[in-house]
Formats: sequence, C-alpha cells, structure tokens
Amino acid sequence: MSASREKKKRQEFLAGGGVDPRAARAAEQKAAEKKAKILYTTLAIAFVVAAAFLIVYNSGIIQRNQTALTIDGEKYTVSDVSYYYYDAYQNFLNTYGSYASMFGLDTSKSLKSQNYSEDMTWDEYFKEQAVSTMKFIHAVLAKAREEGMTLEDEDMETFNSSVESLKSQASQYGYSYKAYLNVVYGSSMTASVFEEHLKDQILASKYVTAYQDTLTFTDDEIQAYYDENKNTYDLVSGEYVSISGSAESTTDEEGNTVEPTEEEKTAAMEAAKETAEAIMAAYEEGGDLSALAEEYGATYTSSDEMTYSSTYVYGDWFFDEARVAGDAEVLEDTNYSRYFVAVFHDRQQDDALDYNVRHILVTEDNLDLAEGEEATDEMILAKAQEILDSWDGTEEGFAELAKEYSQDGNAAEGGLYENVAKGAMVSEFEDWCYEAGRKAGDTGIVKTTYGQHIMYFVGYGETPYWYYACNNALVSNAYTEWQTEMTDSVTAEVNESGMAQIG
Repeated sequence: MSASREKKKRQEFLAGGGVDPRAARAAEQKAAEKKAKILYTTLAIAFVVAAAFLIVYNSGIIQRNQTALTIDGEKYTVSDVSYYYYDAYQNFLNTYGSYASMFGLDTSKSLKSQNYSEDMTWDEYFKEQAVSTMKFIHAVLAKAREEGMTLEDEDMETFNSSVESLKSQASQYGYSYKAYLNVVYGSSMTASVFEEHLKDQILASKYVTAYQDTLTFTDDEIQAYYDENKNTYDLVSGEYVSISGSAESTTDEEGNTVEPTEEEKTAAMEAAKETAEAIMAAYEEGGDLSALAEEYGATYTSSDEMTYSSTYVYGDWFFDEARVAGDAEVLEDTNYSRYFVAVFHDRQQDDALDYNVRHILVTEDNLDLAEGEEATDEMILAKAQEILDSWDGTEEGFAELAKEYSQDGNAAEGGLYENVAKGAMVSEFEDWCYEAGRKAGDTGIVKTTYGQHIMYFVGYGETPYWYYACNNALVSNAYTEWQTEMTDSVTAEVNESGMAQIG
C-alpha cells in the first residue's frame, strides 16, 4: 500500500472514532506524569502537615486542654493533673534521694516501663497519688472558700518566693522559666497553670494548718492514750547477750555452696542453747554478763534507754508489765535462729524535757577565702571560735551575732529554737543539749554534718517527751481520719485518654 493510501485510511479510521496508537501512548505517558506529580505533591503536603502536627503535639498544646480528670463535675486538664503527678514524683525523690533505686525506681528510664508492684507501674502509682491529692485539695479548697478564707499578703510572699526560687533554678541550669517548667512538670505545663495550682496548694495548706490548730486534747485524753500505748513511749534499762544458733553453709569439691541440713540446723540451735544456759548459770553465780559474753564469744548489748521492738523476742520480754528489777532469763528466738540471755533493770517513762536553744551555724560561707583556696574543718572551727570570742556574754548579744553570722534559716530570729522535743535535732546537737549538768547560759561549739554550731543553751521547758509524743500521735491520728473523710467526700472520674498523655 502506498504512503498516500496509508495516510488516507488512517484519516478515515480516526474520523470514524478510532484511536491513533501513537497518540494514545503519548496521552497515557502524559497522564501518568500528571498523576505522579499530583501524588508527590499530596505526599509533600501530608508530610508538612504531619511535621507541623508533631511540633504542635510535642509542644503540649494539643494535650494541654484535654480533660484528664473530673472531680464532682469540675474538669481538670492534662496540664492540671501533670502538676500533681510530677509534684508527687519530685517529692518522692526529695524524700528518698539516692535511695530511690532501693525501691526499684530508675530515674533514667520511663516510669511506664518500671513496676512499682506486681500489678502497678511507677507511672500508675504517681498518677494514683496525684488523683488522691487532687481530691483532697479540691475538697479543702471548697471548705476554705465556703468559710471565706483567702490568700493574704503573707501567703503571697510565700507564693512569690516559690516562683522566684524556681526561676533562679531555671537560670542556674540555663533554661527560661517556661522551658524549666516543661522540664520539671511536662511539656503541657504553662506558667499560668503552674502558678494557679501553687496558689491552690498554699491556700489548702493554710486551711489545713488552721484545722490542725483546732485539734486539742486534754491531759486526761493524753494520759489515757499513753496508758494504752506504754510500750511505744517507755524506756527500759537492761542488758542482754546474743548467741547465734545458725548452722553455717559449706562448700563442696566443685566450689558450690551446700546449705545446712535440718539435722545440722537443730544441732546448731542446741549448741547455742547450751552456751546460753552456761552463761546464765555463771551470771546467777555473780558473774559479769559483759565478761561472760566475751568469754563465750557471744555479743553483748547494754542500754539505759532501750526502746520497744517486736523484731526479736527480747523486746516483748523486756517490756512485759510483769517484769521486775533483777529478772533474768534465757530466751529462744526460732525466727532468727539464736538464743538470748536477758537481764532487766528498770522501766520508766521517757521524761526528757523539751528545751530552748540558740545557735550560730558556721560554714565555709563565713570564710574569706582566696580564689582557689578550699575550706577545711580547722578553718571553720577557728572562725566559729573567733565569733564566740567576740560575744559580750549576754543572750541578746548572742542573738545579734546569730543574725550577723549564722548560715541557718533561723538567723533572723537570733538563732532561736523553742520547745525542741527529743529527737528533733541531729544527734551531736541534741546530745550537747541533754548532756548531764547542762544549764541555762552554757555555751560551746558542736560539729555536725552541717558545719560548726556555736551553742547557747536557754533552758529546759516543762513538757516531757512522752506527753509531747502522745499528744502529737493523737493530733496525727485525728488529722489522718479527717484527711481520709475529706478525700472520700468527693467523686473523681478518670479520663483514660487524657490521663495517658501524662508522664
């Protein structure tokens, strides 16, 4: 067929509705390119949208206003609950510090991946604590507002001081105030939410303090409580010898540990019993218990202020009300595989009086050190002695020195601690105050882990420790009961999707 005839037939074919194969292929190629362009454009837009969403999501904006908890109809957002969640977490760390790991908490890992108990993660534990605290504060704030209690100038000083302290910490670590709040309280936290809940906590604390001040008990009520709990508040004078009845494990030829048999355990206890009875017999013949313990390779303990403990059998024996001076007995303790030879001397109330004392805490901050020079204990002690040597001999003069030099928080009060109960201060500080013959006007220098304390003894009070401790226990019990009632008086509903955004 000639080219002209071929061309004519193709024109007729196309005119009749036919499709030119070459044109069709070109059209298909063009359509495919257009489709690909649309697809890539769509993907690019989707990627930008997704990236923008992640930026917004990670900023906490989306979660911020999502409801996580409702208490008696009032909604609390993710940010609100985060405040109390991280507050519970920080309080735990502040309380236990480096010992947190002993509770199974690894601060370098997600709380959601660590178990607090068999059926609860640490994340769930702190959320539970947050909800409980929020229920209590919600109920307390309702009472406070109902009674017209508000934040006053003194309360706002506390608030402002707390905010400034946090801002100072932020600056110290190189963060802005807002960024630091996000580090401490989560990405959804804002300054306004943080400060709102800080004010709520201060007002709630103010109401709680006012309530606790209403908890007073009569002398008869305190005496009755003491009578029911004497073992907790009495002291015993006595001595005892401890003889181990534990059978030792052995090692086989391959170096493996071999636990003792029941027969070996029984034999070890029998041997301990024989030793205890021999010591007892020698003591009853006039022997010295301490010397006998050394002779038989046992452990000797003596105390004029033994407190009650149910851990070992001697605790119940020493604090038995039927016990009289001179009682002595061999005691078997199967729980701890040992025998005791116990001798009772006396039992008395813990009558240690409260006391008033002034002190000046001297630390390296009192020293004028050259650049690069390090403070030593000798230098701090010398500074403390220098300050004491400058004292005019009066309590008023001592108070002025405390205001000028003390590094303790009560410097503005002239270093005065009033009505200090036994056990409130570190042992070195307290031992000095209770030292035999201590009298008003005495001075001295005491070293503790905090630094050197220049002491001025003001005098003893009138409240014996047992009375003080029993009154505190009654107040604590009453407060705990009230706290439980307040917490249970409101109803909380958890929004799981909102709560999942926390932590």
